[in-house]
Amino acid sequence: MAREHLTWNRVNVAKNAARLLDQTNDGADSKTDIAGSTVHPRAAGSPYGSVSDGSLTGPDVRPALPIVSPDPRVEIADLPAGMREGDEIIEITIDAQGNIVQTIVISSLSSTVDAKVLAALDNWHFLPATRFGVPIPSKQDVHL
Repeated sequence: MAREHLTWNRVNVAKNAARLLDQTNDGADSKTDIAGSTVHPRAAGSPYGSVSDGSLTGPDVRPALPIVSPDPRVEIADLPAGMREGDEIIEITIDAQGNIVQTIVISSLSSTVDAKVLAALDNWHFLPATRFGVPIPSKQDVHL
């Protein structure tokens, strides 16, 4: 059996993405351009991800990114008996300045681990989420 060589054809990918967007936007609000052709609103960005080409219409929303994020110091003794590892999940609310303003424990290992993780989160700071380049509040789940 011969193995086929896979290639990345940007032109075909862009055409397919545009065709799919046209199909999904058929029921959306449409406008008519100067030539009388129907123009459908499109999502922002590119079918390739964050690259320089692609449509620039639609909401440009970027997530908050941690700038300072020290890890909590959790010892084996802090975990429940017999447990060697696990996941602590905290939902955080980040304000438009990049500060954590609210924390909610979603998944807990123990109250000791919760306290250490929440203490570490007090020292975290974010580059805030943005919409059209303007900082906005956001929520994220932190998995430790």
